[in-house]
Amino acid sequence: MSSSFHASTVDWLGCWIATGQAKPGECLKVEADLGEQLGVSRTVIREAIKTLVAKGMLEVGPKVGTRVLPVRRWNLFDPQVVGWLSRGGLPENFVDDLLDLRRTIEPMAVRWACERATAEQVEAILLACNALERAVDSGIDYNRADQIFHECILAASHNQFIEQMVPALGALLAVCFEVSAADPDELRRTLPIHKDMAEAIAARDAARGVWACMTLIDNADLAIKRYYPQFMAGKKVS
Repeated sequence: MSSSFHASTVDWLGCWIATGQAKPGECLKVEADLGEQLGVSRTVIREAIKTLVAKGMLEVGPKVGTRVLPVRRWNLFDPQVVGWLSRGGLPENFVDDLLDLRRTIEPMAVRWACERATAEQVEAILLACNALERAVDSGIDYNRADQIFHECILAASHNQFIEQMVPALGALLAVCFEVSAADPDELRRTLPIHKDMAEAIAARDAARGVWACMTLIDNADLAIKRYYPQFMAGKKVS
């Protein structure tokens, strides 16, 4: 039971900070006050704070107490941190930086997938692409299908650093897809490019695969710039 109290307290505090309820530099209430507010013990609060310190969101010191750190100090490769940030609507510069990260990593991952993917991984990429097409037709959880497709490609790069980053990159990709999917026509428009990338990997055609990857990211950039205000408005409503 205590583990569930811990998880729910970490989630509440993390989301509370990430959505701007506590500003960088601000000190949190004392453990007893937070415990009373959330209906948990001081021990649970203390352990939750330790978790958020490990994620770079909080700093604890004898003179400063428990202080909120600026976003640049947070572990943005932690899927939970990204999830908390996305609940309140992401700053536009965060999405821009995310697109820069995609341009840095994904084209090379596609190139390496063309060169290194096993037959089983190529099959997984093609199956993920088929699932993506079915999701477009049915309108059911396209973003999740898109995320799986890109994660299959990242894994097929056979780069151990990228492979270890797949969970974090998957969470970041999901945020990017959520924003770009605010354009209802974007999904069908980009499906042929996804297919082209999958077929290029199957054919071991690195130049074609990298071109398709860069085209996808550029399309996402344009879609985000067109629809970001509506996306943010929807976040505020919800």
